[in-house]
Amino acid sequence: MRNNSFDLIRHVAAILVLVSHHFALSGLQEPGITGYNSLGGIAVIAFFSISGLLITHSFLNAKGITDYLSKRVARIFPALIVCAFLMTFVAGAVFADGYVTSPAALIDFLRISLFGRANIEPVTDGFIFSESFNGSLWTLKIEFAFYLLVAVVLSLHQRATAAAALLALFCVATFVLGNGPATVLTQKLAVYGCAGIAFFAGSLLAFYKPLLGDKRRLAIMLAVCIGIASLAIGTPMAGVIVTLCVCLATLGVGLLYVDRTIRGRFDLSYGIYLYAFPVQQLVINKTSLTFVPSMMLSALIVIVLAIASWHWVERPALQWAHRRNKARLNEAATPS
Repeated sequence: MRNNSFDLIRHVAAILVLVSHHFALSGLQEPGITGYNSLGGIAVIAFFSISGLLITHSFLNAKGITDYLSKRVARIFPALIVCAFLMTFVAGAVFADGYVTSPAALIDFLRISLFGRANIEPVTDGFIFSESFNGSLWTLKIEFAFYLLVAVVLSLHQRATAAAALLALFCVATFVLGNGPATVLTQKLAVYGCAGIAFFAGSLLAFYKPLLGDKRRLAIMLAVCIGIASLAIGTPMAGVIVTLCVCLATLGVGLLYVDRTIRGRFDLSYGIYLYAFPVQQLVINKTSLTFVPSMMLSALIVIVLAIASWHWVERPALQWAHRRNKARLNEAATPS
């Protein structure tokens, strides 16, 4: 499973989220598949699909629960905390008079750093989309919750049936929520359910390495998924079936094509995902640029920030976690 293009797909997905959100933040309808999801929503499903496969694989190969969790914490929190700091204390200082010296700035920083809403109203007041300064961060709390769920469930029962049970649970919940009375809460939970379907479908496949190594089976799976998804779009089962198909198609493409340019060298996708929304908010609302130029400028700024995040925050944090775990294991192996 080492030969894949998952890193490349994550970068493409992060850019697709940026493109999709640029429509919404400009007051336009997001592109997407009518009867299923927006372009950004589909890209998020791809993220969760890859994450489910790789995170479960990581847990199954971890030296212990501490090894697993320390890597997950190092991957998520350092970059998120830096992003939260820049949004509150840097953007807040520039675009909101008196904000950074108020208690609200510290409260917002702590809330965002712990997966809370990034609704910094002094900054976004008067924006086209004023509900949040960084509306992408909602996925992080869901993803981290799935990391913990994997750890708990697979610690109790490290078999494919555990992942299958979780997948079935999310499928049923998503169908019920998506086809019941439409409220703000049920719609939000249905979105979370789709994320769970993608994550735990990927998690289930982590137990079937022979299947993942057979190119012919992967090609057939990809073709079947495209066919089934095209039939399910717009039906009451779309939230479940199309999400499963997007997940399997994403993993199929990732395993069929071997990327030799990005894989293992760097990963800017998390940084792009973190910074795209707030940068787009500022460029769209604080400049007079039209749609395409504002999107291009946003993408350029975001890529620069993502490069800085990877080199100065994310990679050092991951290296520290690796060294710490290695030292802990060496210490445990040394006779007293």
